[in-house]
Amino acid sequence: MMLFGLFVVFVALAISGVAAYYSIYGLTAIFAAAVIPVIIMGAVLEVGKIVTTV
Repeated sequence: MMLFGLFVVFVALAISGVAAYYSIYGLTAIFAAAVIPVIIMGAVLEVGKIVTTV
């Protein structure tokens, strides 16, 4: 049972990581003039989503 729980957590984090990558990549494509601030903002938003879920 513990192994299944760890597997679920791993898969959830993997899906979240892929979604975060594409979200941040898309934001940097839209706001190309401010790449670094957009990366920071997107990363903080994605971490906030994970923390809120847990």
